[in-house]
Amino acid sequence: MKIFLYFCFLITFSFSYSSGRLVFLYTHFRHGARGPKQLDENYIDRLGEKWTNLGELTGVGERMHYLLGLKNRKKYIEEDGLISEKFDPHQILIFTSDKNRTMLSCYSQLQGLFPQRENLGEELSIQQEANAYPPILDNIEEKDADIEKAINELNSSALPYRMMLAPARMVNENEIKMNVHDIGECAEKTDKLKDENLKIQELKDVTNEFNEKYAKKLNKYFNKEKAKFKAKTIKKICNDFLSDYTDNRNMAEFKEKTGLDFKILKQDCLDFYKQYYIYAHYGDEGKLIAHIESSKIMRELLFYMKRRLDTDISDIDEDSHYEDYSRPRWLMISGHESTVSADLVIIIKALGLDMKTAFHFPRFASQLALEVRTDKEKCENYKDYYIVGYFDNDEIFNVRADEFINKIENEIWTNQQVDEYCGFYSKSDDIIDNNAYKILFIISSCLIAILLVIVIFLGYKLYKANHLNDLKNSIDNTSSIVE
Repeated sequence: MKIFLYFCFLITFSFSYSSGRLVFLYTHFRHGARGPKQLDENYIDRLGEKWTNLGELTGVGERMHYLLGLKNRKKYIEEDGLISEKFDPHQILIFTSDKNRTMLSCYSQLQGLFPQRENLGEELSIQQEANAYPPILDNIEEKDADIEKAINELNSSALPYRMMLAPARMVNENEIKMNVHDIGECAEKTDKLKDENLKIQELKDVTNEFNEKYAKKLNKYFNKEKAKFKAKTIKKICNDFLSDYTDNRNMAEFKEKTGLDFKILKQDCLDFYKQYYIYAHYGDEGKLIAHIESSKIMRELLFYMKRRLDTDISDIDEDSHYEDYSRPRWLMISGHESTVSADLVIIIKALGLDMKTAFHFPRFASQLALEVRTDKEKCENYKDYYIVGYFDNDEIFNVRADEFINKIENEIWTNQQVDEYCGFYSKSDDIIDNNAYKILFIISSCLIAILLVIVIFLGYKLYKANHLNDLKNSIDNTSSIVE
């Protein structure tokens, strides 16, 4: 019986854990815990807690991503051997939005991914150490004791703290029409769309359920009578509460007046957030916001995924042909709840998954991971690979790679479609138009100059001809008089 149970366990384990050779990995994660995004003039949030920053990553958020980095290192580096244990810029490509909280989350996770320095090759020789003095330390008569101490502690290492450094590329609205967070000029249309989605009955029901449970107690804190909170207001209250709760704030006055169990409120807020996103952001039939937020990212994903698979299929020695960064084994994106959820929604829509069960609200430091694997040592085409999608610890799909690629390509929007919907002003078109005008101006100027030269030349010829005629007539007249 024990042997039977043991084999059952092995079978269950083998099916619950990703098998096969890992060829490519895509991880898109939300930043870690942060402060509230809206504060009053005294930097106090809705629940009475004072902050020194607005929406910045907290120490808890840094720790979240450091531990996520350790977990990813164990699974994808140590167990799967996807990339080397030391940072290689050709193996992992990192993007982050241009927000402090996403950049710091990214670097916090990288410290977990690459915590060691032994194999970096950054040991300095004695000669190199002699050159490693910045100009500000030159010609100092007395040695700085702190600097000397630091040099002794460094020994031959370039940097302290055994920290691996890796570059992250920032994505902003100047590089692409919609970046991984701020959709800029399109906000007017998307805000209008979300307002329309607020009328969806299912969201009204969710809002009413939250009010039935919490409105009376919240009214005591906000000094209101029998008020029912709108969905947007509940979202803002939960936003502040989750920031305070995660940072272990007391919220003493809020707790005293409401008598709420914070653990229960935390889960209810997360549940409300999930329903809010399902309906307010993606409740329309076309799920347009997901297309606007995610189409560019998905195109990048497919580009790098196919480049990596093509390299794996070919007989090329990939390491000797990495002349650029277009064939990474791991594509990593540090984003926001809106970007991660938009990715997830596009995948759910393309693969025909059930939105209510497959959709997960991205909590702080949540991660969407797509693992491209194969059971073959040598693959001939995309059909030989399969993609397993995870949201945190939950497997959400397992499909063949060619099927995934085709369905995502058919689902995502092109730049032109986004332009048409959002009315984006195309800088590239403007450049083309300006160049056309410049070329036309140069050609016109040249033609005018040539025409002017021709006119002057013809005028001179005409003047010369008339002058000769006049001279000839004068000579003829003089001859006649003489005769």
